[in-house]
Amino acid sequence: MHIPSSSSMMRLSLGLAVAVFAMGGTSRYLPTAPALVERGASTGECTRDSMTALVTEILDSMVAHNPYTLPMATSYVATENSHAAAVGMMTSWRTITKAGPPSLLAIDTTNCTAYFALDISEGNDAVQNVLRGRIAVVDQMITEMELFINRNRGDHGFSFSAEELPTNYAALMSPPANRTNPSRETLWELSQALFAVSSSFEVDVADDCQFTELGWRVIDPGPDGNGSTTPLGCNWPSSHPTDENARVALVIDEELGFVLTSGIVPGKVYGYGNVSAFIPNTMTDAQEAQQVWWTAKEAEGTMPLLYPTGSTGDTLEVLQYYNGELQAMQINVYLSGPNMTSVWL
Repeated sequence: MHIPSSSSMMRLSLGLAVAVFAMGGTSRYLPTAPALVERGASTGECTRDSMTALVTEILDSMVAHNPYTLPMATSYVATENSHAAAVGMMTSWRTITKAGPPSLLAIDTTNCTAYFALDISEGNDAVQNVLRGRIAVVDQMITEMELFINRNRGDHGFSFSAEELPTNYAALMSPPANRTNPSRETLWELSQALFAVSSSFEVDVADDCQFTELGWRVIDPGPDGNGSTTPLGCNWPSSHPTDENARVALVIDEELGFVLTSGIVPGKVYGYGNVSAFIPNTMTDAQEAQQVWWTAKEAEGTMPLLYPTGSTGDTLEVLQYYNGELQAMQINVYLSGPNMTSVWL
């Protein structure tokens, strides 16, 4: 039987490297802005220091189990693990007991938005989880908050390592001092190309580009355990999942070269050895190959297998780009049921 190679399987099926047409840059829950570059248009201060302080305030309030100290706008939009909730009803403020400084922090002082990611504790310091968040600020008030807590590999679809996350992300927060930073327009084009059906934007990948999924430098041993033992590198495939409603350039950090993009990706979760793997529906070759493997293993009857099950991946993907090359790709997914969409669309 034909089983996809470790590199093609992970990069094409799990590598949700995709992006697409903007939602116009505005939230339908907020006053309409003329363009995405004015998403967080603010008459108040919006600096790296002020946004860093606000993210710290959010994390401190979680540890204190008190969201009511936060400067929330009179009308705000907030989600946790893809569903809407008032911050006072969110699990993060009930369970998180330790949350240090973000391991990754991207700040957009033009749009007044930020993205952060870090390992957290929810009462058991021996078991770390991953918190990811995006905020938008207008006049120093939080108008949008999008949070995800991934607690194990099944939340993402294959990958997860809260333990490796701090070390892997630290390198990205300290890029070379002599780098050539991209323009805001270049980062915008990169974000648009990610989930696009077609794009003329050409992406060169650095030789040492860091590829991670939920903090983990992914190693794919294959469903039979005889695949690669080497972490996968970055890849910019011509064939990839697409999303015509992808949210483009949610955060553009021109200083560190980060850009954040979100897409909704339908797919299936397949039994994959003694674990499971999420494969997007657009990755038909990978799905068909895994179905062949699954059918053969089911016939053997030698191991329990998860039945192929429809799912939807809600992604927040981080790219880092400078010196004219892609330097890092972070694929961060939270899975939900089939045929789902996003509150943010």
